Amino acid sequence: MTRAALLSPVNKRFIKACSGTALVVPLLVGLPHILSPYWQSVSVLFAINVTLVLGYRLITTMGGWSFAHVSTMGLGAYTMAILTTLENPWSFWITFFLGPLVAGVFALLIAYPVLRTRHYYFFLSTFAAGEALRQCYVQFSGITGGTYGIAFVPRPESILGIDFKTTTGFYYLAMALAVSTGLALYRFELSRYGATIKAVAANEELSESNGINTWAYRTLPFVLGSVVAGFAGTLYGNFNGIIGPSDFTAYLMFKLVAAAIVGGVVTFYGPVLGLLFLTALEEIFRDYTDWVPLFWGFSVILALLFTKGGLESVVPGIAARVRSVRAERDGGQSGQKLEGS
Repeated sequence: MTRAALLSPVNKRFIKACSGTALVVPLLVGLPHILSPYWQSVSVLFAINVTLVLGYRLITTMGGWSFAHVSTMGLGAYTMAILTTLENPWSFWITFFLGPLVAGVFALLIAYPVLRTRHYYFFLSTFAAGEALRQCYVQFSGITGGTYGIAFVPRPESILGIDFKTTTGFYYLAMALAVSTGLALYRFELSRYGATIKAVAANEELSESNGINTWAYRTLPFVLGSVVAGFAGTLYGNFNGIIGPSDFTAYLMFKLVAAAIVGGVVTFYGPVLGLLFLTALEEIFRDYTDWVPLFWGFSVILALLFTKGGLESVVPGIAARVRSVRAERDGGQSGQKLEGS
């Protein structure tokens, strides 16, 4: 790669993101050692959900909000659980990549009918596809265990001395997936493909008139986002040790959509902020679990009423205020030095 290409605006932004991630990684590595076992488990599930919501945001960049994402996530979980609990079980590390592949194939199969729809028809078609898939988890009980699900799912084999049978070891696996997925999707968004996907979402007719294959550029994020959901599903099912149809209901799908709305989907970090906020609410009111969806719903309403695009729209204002206060402080200090001299 030439120096000019390396210093292009796109690569500069990606290098800046990698540098910021490198600064945070030591904190993430040390975090589980200061947490109780309960908060370690919360951190693992949060990292898995970060992967899930980043894949969902990728789908929203094409202009549609899928409601089949959580059911597709279940394909990754069931593929892993079925194959690792056979009489001659497969290695988790094979199913870790096979599960997302199955999820991607399913997304590709339903892409033609659902991507022909727009707006709320797209919501209805993906919702129907997701519910049909979830019913398959119930009806094909000989393979999926039906309503009882699949239990005693074994944890992954150790790698590089990391014991994934412990919550601490699994935390590193979940966090590694979240960080690597985030960087990969951010680089994809900065690429020509990511820019074209956004252009198609903004004006599909104009893009098609300019010779862009709009069908391909709508299918690509839908399939890739489903593959990412499959990765999240393999870890989710493996960490719980048991999976069933009740793990992939509208409850989790609503949390995912609420995180995207509360956080916003324009910036890359928006849905993660939304997910962090909803997870905090969930933990604050964990003794009143029946009320948690109500608080999530109020959060969505407040975000729509009082922000221009979720929490991500608030961050620039806070950052500007901090810079202003810092500039005033530095200016005051400089004035005092001049007066002293």
